[in-house]
Amino acid sequence: MDIGEIRGRLREVRSAHSGAVQRASKFVRSVLVAGGALAAGIAQFCTWPLGGKPDAAQLVGIIATGIVFIGGLFILLTEQDAATAIKTADEALAKAEDLAAEAATIEAFFDANDRLSATFQAALSLRSAFEQALNPTPADVDMLITTAFDTVKRQLAVAAGFRQSDRWTIGVYRSELDAVTGRDQLRCLVHDRAIPCQVGQARSWPEGVGIAGIAYTNRREVVIPDLRAEGMQAIFGPQGFSNPFDADRYISMVSVPILVAGRSKPWGVVNATNDQADHFSADGRAGFKNDEPIRMLAAFCALAVAMYDAVDKARGASSSPPAPVSSGSTP
Repeated sequence: MDIGEIRGRLREVRSAHSGAVQRASKFVRSVLVAGGALAAGIAQFCTWPLGGKPDAAQLVGIIATGIVFIGGLFILLTEQDAATAIKTADEALAKAEDLAAEAATIEAFFDANDRLSATFQAALSLRSAFEQALNPTPADVDMLITTAFDTVKRQLAVAAGFRQSDRWTIGVYRSELDAVTGRDQLRCLVHDRAIPCQVGQARSWPEGVGIAGIAYTNRREVVIPDLRAEGMQAIFGPQGFSNPFDADRYISMVSVPILVAGRSKPWGVVNATNDQADHFSADGRAGFKNDEPIRMLAAFCALAVAMYDAVDKARGASSSPPAPVSSGSTP
């Protein structure tokens, strides 16, 4: 049973109780007040001597009971008792809650529309950057991704739902072989942060370590609503690569591998973090989610890598010597 159902049942109980109190109140007014006044007036008439006239005290009593009777009827017909007031207040409160929920829905709609628009603008900017990269072709894919990211990083921050008060990060990490360990590690190629940091100072993540390393190793995106939840640190924690401020800054995260056709391993990952719990969520709620722009960026990075793979393949084919022609065949 959710909160809405509990609130509805409480209103039903209060409404039933208010109805019972209202009926009891009407009984008191009609029978005890008006009825008592009517009985007192009749008693005044009964005390008259047969064939005589009422004395002054009897006349005053008759007039007084008449006034009380009329007043009792007026109160019975017009007064709103406390039970009715409570019922009316409950109905007004329920209406106000419904209106507040509608207002929140409308506000969320406009917020999602702004983020969707920022994502669309970022996608257009990335497409334009890739088109320009084809002529002339940049020296390497790292340069293209870095330049394109710097072009759209502000739009990405808006699209991902980051607020001014949030401590957030977005970064593109590429895989490199660590000559010392012989294992892949993820080096930050380019990033944007609420708290500025030189890209060379960003941590590198070995494969299988942290959310970025796990997403890379498993070739699957990882979404963490709250890293402080029970058991999450043991799986996705930095494991020897932590900083003192991690627990405050990196709470909700998403990491998306950059998967390129023809490559057995991801080229890298796109990683985003926020210090607000549930900023990134893996639930099935409808609407435009904050992790969608991160997926979009990973897809464009994969496109850039695939484009350069195709260019390198074409260059290799053009520089290869022609295949020998066997004797007897037509050249």
